Amino acid sequence: MAIEYTFSRVEPCVNCDGHDEAGKVCSVVVGMTAVDGDHSAYIDTTVPLSGAGVVVPESLNLSDICNGAATDGDWKVSLAAQIESQKVQPHTWTGVATAPSVL
Repeated sequence: MAIEYTFSRVEPCVNCDGHDEAGKVCSVVVGMTAVDGDHSAYIDTTVPLSGAGVVVPESLNLSDICNGAATDGDWKVSLAAQIESQKVQPHTWTGVATAPSVL
């Protein structure tokens, strides 16, 4: 089965009232989840914005911000490695084990 990647967390953080750029985004928390069958992994980061990137939330280029964070951090490779690691770990047996009587 192929790994499916999604941006599962996108949270713009805006400057508070009283700040020179109140209401404009100063950073974006970006998180990605990878799922392969019963296995999943997650990674996130905070992307700081500055200069011309500090805009109102409606003007954000979320595709560039999210995909840029994923590319810069090599997230797909990292998440795929985490999932592969999970696949070789022992897991709980799903059958029924009958406990013996106490002697």
